[in-house]
Amino acid sequence: MNGETNKLNLSRRQFLILLTHGGWVAALGVLVYQVSRFMGARATRSIPTPLVTAGTLADFPPGSTTYVSEARAWVENHQGNLTALDAVCTHLGCLVQERKTAVPGFHCPCHGSEFGEDGAVEQGPAERPLRPLHIEVTPDDQVVIRT
Repeated sequence: MNGETNKLNLSRRQFLILLTHGGWVAALGVLVYQVSRFMGARATRSIPTPLVTAGTLADFPPGSTTYVSEARAWVENHQGNLTALDAVCTHLGCLVQERKTAVPGFHCPCHGSEFGEDGAVEQGPAERPLRPLHIEVTPDDQVVIRT
């Protein structure tokens, strides 16, 4: 080499093309990171306690649908017959919300799945129904949910 320096012979156009490609690679990296964070969010679901006292029978009047956060469950009272459904969407694990329409049921705000009031899938992307939970009323009128 004897004192010679190596110079990169890049034209202005080649430099701008390389700069643009670098920007696209950086943007793709950010996108992949954000998508992986979103997809991994459902795996961090905390495990509720196996038995949850949801309240007294009076807390669930006939015709009501009530969310019990400690159990992550929806409790419905159909003329004195209590049913409980897991509030976790079977698609990607988001919490479903009560559907505020003329047709009772549940809606997943994350990806738009729709479930009937019995937990059956009415519209995807979810393919499995909401999981029914065991619910019972104790002799002292306490409502207990087994999660």
